[in-house]
Amino acid sequence: MSTKSFRQRLLYYSLGAYLIFALFFCLVWQQVPWLTQFDLSVNAWFTNLRTTWLNPSVIAITNFGNPGNSALLNAVVLIILLSFRQQQLALFSLVNVALVGGLGNHLVKQLVMRPRPTAATHLVYAGGYSFPSGHAAGSMAFFGALIVITYYLVADFKKRRILNSLSALLILLIGLSRIYVGVHNTSDVLAGWTWGFAGLCLTWWLFLKFNLLPQKNAAD
Repeated sequence: MSTKSFRQRLLYYSLGAYLIFALFFCLVWQQVPWLTQFDLSVNAWFTNLRTTWLNPSVIAITNFGNPGNSALLNAVVLIILLSFRQQQLALFSLVNVALVGGLGNHLVKQLVMRPRPTAATHLVYAGGYSFPSGHAAGSMAFFGALIVITYYLVADFKKRRILNSLSALLILLIGLSRIYVGVHNTSDVLAGWTWGFAGLCLTWWLFLKFNLLPQKNAAD
């Protein structure tokens, strides 16, 4: 696939994800009854899975995705990248974590001001508003950036697949854990994922367009 066609595909992915996010935004903003019922049903399914042996593991996963931990992990990644003179990829990671998963998500929360769900006991403390899920958006931004970094720096396909699978699994588990612990609706998490994915693809497209990324080191 040529760089131009790959860049075009990234733009389509981004626009598609933003359209899906916009749909969630409108449905939540209008407080559409069927979305509320959908959230209540799926939320209840997840909270009904609670057991004394599973709770600590899920709480550990959800705490792993806390903003403080994400900031610390991103700082470690930035230090490693900068030490290997990968300033372009360090900037790519910083933009996604700080602007997409951080500031951008926070501004949307303040605009929508959706209360957190109260149908089930919260297993962890969560302040502020509910839509979209910051953990879902933040994990998509951070681990999604790691997938992109791996794409450029890891030449071995098998190693790259293992690393990317681990990143994708963490994105999934962190998002779902927020429903399980009772602090987010299902639509909050889905919207968080789409927001993070849209921003990730848009950032990648922009960096490619302005030649801000290194040469790909992967042998496909």
